[in-house]
Amino acid sequence: MSHESVTIRWESATRYYTAVLHRDLLDDWVLTVARGGRRNRLGRVEHKVVASREQGLAELEALDRKRTRRGYAKTFANNTF
Repeated sequence: MSHESVTIRWESATRYYTAVLHRDLLDDWVLTVARGGRRNRLGRVEHKVVASREQGLAELEALDRKRTRRGYAKTFANNTF
């Protein structure tokens, strides 16, 4: 089983999304999503515990499809993306 984190960033003209699938201190898989405006200080961060790395990757793939449909460009991705 891989313990590597996965990071993806999407941007539009005015907004950004960054998603990171990583392990926390208790060795649980966590999907952290930060989003906000590129030209202001508005935004939020959400953390979601997922059952496995595979579930987290599936959620990242769904988020990637959604961001792409909404016109965001993927500006950074490591590992499997």
